This record gives sequence, C-alpha cells and structure tokens, in this order.
Amino acid sequence: MILLGELPPGERLREVALSEALGMSRTPIREAFRTLAAEGLIDLLPNRSVVVSVPDKSEAADVFTVLGVLEGLAGQLACRRMTPEQIEILDELQADLAAYFEKSDRLSYLEANRLIHEHIVQAAESPSLMLAWRLLLPRAERARHVTTLDHDRWAEAFAEHQEINAAIQARDEKLLKQLLESHFAKGVDSMKKNEARERASRRAEIYAGVVS
Repeated sequence: MILLGELPPGERLREVALSEALGMSRTPIREAFRTLAAEGLIDLLPNRSVVVSVPDKSEAADVFTVLGVLEGLAGQLACRRMTPEQIEILDELQADLAAYFEKSDRLSYLEANRLIHEHIVQAAESPSLMLAWRLLLPRAERARHVTTLDHDRWAEAFAEHQEINAAIQARDEKLLKQLLESHFAKGVDSMKKNEARERASRRAEIYAGVVS
C-alpha cells in the first residue's frame, strides 16, 4: 500500500484501523511496523505515532547507485552459473514485461520487473550478495514506482531490459555488467531531472503569485 501510493508520505498509520481494514489482529500489524521501519518505509515517532516516511531523494539516488553495482556483480556471476532452464524462465519473464509495457499496465510491469531483477540475483548463487540486495530492495522499489510515472523513462528502461536479456542469452558477462550498472545510473539521472522539474514548477508558482 505504501509502494503503490495508497498510503502517501506523512500519513499517520493507526493499528486499530489497519487491523480492521486488513482483517487481522493488532499483533501482526505491530510486527509489520517494525519490519517497515527497518526498511525505511515508515517512521516510529517518540510519541508512539507511526507515519509513512517521506522519501529522501538523495538517499533514493544513492540506493540506486549501490544496487547498480550489486546487480552488475550479480549479472557477471549469473552469466557463469545460470542453467538453461533459468535462462528460459528469464526469457518468459521478459515476454511478460513486454506484454505489460504494451498494455501500459504499470503495476503488473513493476512486478515483472522485480521478478527479473530477483531472478538474476538469485542465479548469481551468492548468499551475501542476495542479503545485501534484499536489504536495499524496499527503498529501491519505492523509487522505481516514481520513475515509471515518467513515460519517456519507462520506455527507455524497457528498451534497456531488452538489451539486458539479450546479453544474458549470449552469456556476455562484461556487457551485462555494463548494462545493469547503466540501467540504474539512468534511473538516478531520471530522479534528478524530475527533481529539477519540480523545483522549476515551484519557482513558476511563486513568480506567478508575485505577478498577480
């Protein structure tokens, strides 16, 4: 609900209301709060209030940069270790991604996208790499939901995924490492451009108010 924007940044979360809405007791809600706080998706305040955290754009860019390095390494290892069956599954996931992109089904696309990245990291067969990747994933997923709102970046990212899949099919580990790192670097650039547009829009509003 947080990732989809149904619970917006700054919204206060109440145990009773959530337990009733989700049809469960308050105990799993409290456990979820602790997990979400560790993942940086909510803030536990001193007065015992719980609120959806406001994304730190500089942190999101940093997370994408680190993930790019992690997945670049994962891609190298996956090229060496992937079985033919794993490569076939990846090809099927890429076909799903293409179908969702053509239908502009953003939520299904994002889920297929997550599965592709997870499949590559799992194929690397490195428990330590997987642990580091999973710790960063929730923060990255939140940022990824924002970047796909920019249709130009979404189309660009989809084209990059096609190149990534082709590199895996060819088991070209050097190219795959470059493509994965570039994929995340371009995501960072997209975030920075969006932030610049938001600043420009705010300035235009201020100037319009002064003129009027």
